[in-house]
Amino acid sequence: MIKKITITKESKSIPKNFELELGQLTVITGENNSGKTNFIRAVWGLKGVEFLDENGEKLEPEIVYIAAENINPSDNECKTSTKSSGLIENLSKLFSNLEVKFNLENKKNIIKDIEDLIDRTNKNLENFSGKTKHQLEIETNDEIDSSTIIQALIKSITGKEDGKERKLSELGQGTQRIIVASILKAYVDILIERKKHTEKPILVLFEEPEIYLHPKLKRTLNATLEKIAEQENHQVIVTTHDPYFVFKNFDGLEKTIFSFMKESEVTEVLPKKIISGIEDELLFIFLYSLVEEKNREFLRENLDGFKKRKYFEDGKKPCDKDDLVYIRHQIHHLGDNPFTIGLVSEEPKKDESKNFYTEEELAGAIKMMSKMLGRETNGITA
Repeated sequence: MIKKITITKESKSIPKNFELELGQLTVITGENNSGKTNFIRAVWGLKGVEFLDENGEKLEPEIVYIAAENINPSDNECKTSTKSSGLIENLSKLFSNLEVKFNLENKKNIIKDIEDLIDRTNKNLENFSGKTKHQLEIETNDEIDSSTIIQALIKSITGKEDGKERKLSELGQGTQRIIVASILKAYVDILIERKKHTEKPILVLFEEPEIYLHPKLKRTLNATLEKIAEQENHQVIVTTHDPYFVFKNFDGLEKTIFSFMKESEVTEVLPKKIISGIEDELLFIFLYSLVEEKNREFLRENLDGFKKRKYFEDGKKPCDKDDLVYIRHQIHHLGDNPFTIGLVSEEPKKDESKNFYTEEELAGAIKMMSKMLGRETNGITA
């Protein structure tokens, strides 16, 4: 298992000797331009990067890179001789672990393996989308190999809309992401069924898995990535702006979350579980619920980090509440309290009796709560 990645050569905003500890599933968040993509591409490039196990020994993992902006491969990326970060080439690396042997003597089993993969993927497509219009087809030949299988699978996806077949390039980005989820799930299902164990570490780099996806498909994709990460010698790194992928992976012995931030054009990594760069009410409520589970002494020790503000209620005298409770009350009682306007882009006039908070204050509260919760893990102070 990879315990640490070290970037040994400066790569854009990623400085020399930049280090990141890994779990089985590692989530990286942070604001735009904080260096997440720079880090992922430095890792994928395999130049100036070291992968170390728990004993500090170097590993040579197989990297599978699914980029945010490169779901649909170009024609060049479909050629086996072309080096690219395309979906086709990278997914073909995964399926090579299934150890399917392609030779004339084994042709019946080959065809059976291919048909099994196609059938599973088609069923996943139907289950994920609720539709049957996107189906995979493939023609086998005597010289087919694992990379060609996956390339042919992706190239041959068609969908019927208004009675017309559509090429992959003509399908929506959301549909293309569903296809990614379906193929990944087919891979892990077969891996588990056949009890395959890879000797070489497999590291899946998945950028922004949430883009173009309906919320229920985020749950499906996250569950699939969790399942891949549970397999022996498999690890997953996800970069995201989506609170769902943060709070679903906030806890767990083999899960970890890091936030990147940029100072003076140089990327830095915050301590584990300190969340920065996501201003979201659902994430706030999730963290607040975890804080509430702590005892009162824990709260008294940590609430000093929050400033107090006047909270207005109809028919009651304004009272002081720390920012944490102040924001929580607004989220929960937005429609019940006439003095509450909630999240604002600009602060109201000072003489107005209104409850409000800014994106900066929301982000600050999220960061402070995650820092509170991460103190025991990181050994830091609030």
